[in-house]
Amino acid sequence: MENTFLQYSIIAIILISIAAGIIGSLLVSNNIVFIGGGVAHCAYGGIGIAIFCGFSVLLGASLSALFVAFCLGFVKKYYSRYIDVFNSVLWAFGMALGVLFLNLSPQVGVDVESYLFGSIISIDKDLLWLIFYYNCFLVGFVYIYYKEILGISYDYEFCLLKNIKAQIFTNMIFIFIAIGIILCMQISGLILVLAILSIPAYIANLFICTLKAQMLFTSLLTCIFMLAGLYVAYRYNISPGASITLVSVFSMILILIIYKIRMLRG
Repeated sequence: MENTFLQYSIIAIILISIAAGIIGSLLVSNNIVFIGGGVAHCAYGGIGIAIFCGFSVLLGASLSALFVAFCLGFVKKYYSRYIDVFNSVLWAFGMALGVLFLNLSPQVGVDVESYLFGSIISIDKDLLWLIFYYNCFLVGFVYIYYKEILGISYDYEFCLLKNIKAQIFTNMIFIFIAIGIILCMQISGLILVLAILSIPAYIANLFICTLKAQMLFTSLLTCIFMLAGLYVAYRYNISPGASITLVSVFSMILILIIYKIRMLRG
């Protein structure tokens, strides 16, 4: 049983690292990391509704995240100046909705902490296959439309002038981001998911110029941080989500110190 748990955990980390590496790079390169937070916290509303109505929590969170993705895609097109305001509103609305439906839920003793902080022990074979299929679609999308994604990430207005269907690609990127965040939440939880998505991508952004290379390096860093965090959690019997986050934060601080020292000497 213990070996199966470790095997599933390691496989999940490898698969999630691919998704988080690509999604995190898109969030950082587009300067929309805050949207990741909005999607994750609004998903709490879907979790509350799912528990209240008695259907799949993963489905409820996914539908909630997709709702946010479509809303923010619309806002980016027509009210781009206020996208952070709308994101904050959706963030608060989702959390409030989740709390309300959990309070009204007839189920007794619902384990809310597993959704907030992650539960790597709940990972099963079906979830691993789901992450695998998601990665296939995500990698295929990035490979086929890399030039369009690159243009949108760094010069959205230029893409509009060139008659590139920027809004369609923006919506697709938001959809992939939303689903990817929900899958990452299965390990890190709602509260800590931003650490997985932002810290490795930020570090990669410091040292690497091209988006494609950033995605690869971010995936590698994410995998290293998560495996190290899993080891710490297993060794000291603490929450994997918390240990992964702490490993990521301390690693970032150390790398930033080394980076600044090299900049001063150079």
